[in-house]
Amino acid sequence: MLPIALLLAPAVADATLAFVRKPLRPHIWVADDNGKRAHRFAAGANPRVSPDGRWIAYSPSGSPRFGTELVVASTDGSGPAKRLLGRWLEPDVFAWSPDSTMIAALSGERGARRLVLIDVACETGEVLCFRIGQRVVAKGYFSGASFSPDGGRLVYARARSESFPPRGDIFRTGTGVGNPSHRLTRDHRSASPVWGPHGKIVFVKQLGAKKRRSGPKNELYLMNASGGKVRRLTHTRVSPLAQGLTPTAWSPAGNRLLAQFGGQDLTYAVSVNPRNGRQRPLVEATEQGFVGAGFSADGRRVLGTTGGFFLGSDNDVATVRYPHGSPRMLARHAFEPTWGG
Repeated sequence: MLPIALLLAPAVADATLAFVRKPLRPHIWVADDNGKRAHRFAAGANPRVSPDGRWIAYSPSGSPRFGTELVVASTDGSGPAKRLLGRWLEPDVFAWSPDSTMIAALSGERGARRLVLIDVACETGEVLCFRIGQRVVAKGYFSGASFSPDGGRLVYARARSESFPPRGDIFRTGTGVGNPSHRLTRDHRSASPVWGPHGKIVFVKQLGAKKRRSGPKNELYLMNASGGKVRRLTHTRVSPLAQGLTPTAWSPAGNRLLAQFGGQDLTYAVSVNPRNGRQRPLVEATEQGFVGAGFSADGRRVLGTTGGFFLGSDNDVATVRYPHGSPRMLARHAFEPTWGG
């Protein structure tokens, strides 16, 4: 018998782009992946389109005071949204499984968060989506979560406290019920893992905490799924007020890597060669530069936002040819782009 999520899966959908407009009164818009046929979808923010392009998870307007609801709805607007979490925290720590049947997210109110795995079954028609299971993977303070390409495992970074610098390590767990977590690093300075093809995991090591007055700098490292064959990938100049690189996404083929360079009032996307660590700004390196969100299906272009993290009329959703190019605008006065399909 087929799993329920596969029995309920709808027909293949076209590639879908979602983004947000009006930061003070945010509304999510949905369009084709080239920005055409854009239309307003729902009042809310933090959209996350599933890899198959059929579903969009987001936080609707009017959520609870000490958290944000997580709901899921069909990108074609057929049927109502279904609530998955009542207290969705830190939307940056979020992942769809590659087959679009599972979500990893943070939940809680105050203090330590809970990293949860949510099994989601969806169909078109009257019953849109419903939660068929939720389990807590770990509790603590998290800086990243990423599924393996086959969806059978999850890697995440966790610290026990909110101390600075954070004392985090990276763990791996299976996505089935009752799977234990295995610790992959033990240096208490590892964060932000992103699982890529061919068994490679890129992650951050925070270096120089005792020498740098404003805190450690981030450098990218690689390891395999068992935590072995660790090697340093990047050697980056990081000014005293900057933090350095954080990995964003692997290309589907695993031969290209996207990262974000950040610091105080500073951010811009960076292309990184995963073989030798060579890097260059994806677009001109300005204080509030291009914020990368992910790769196109063929790995040739990067989706993102112009104008940095300070949201306003200067932000546009655009794509840039990898490893360096000029933004091609898809949606004006828009931010938080995401696509799938």
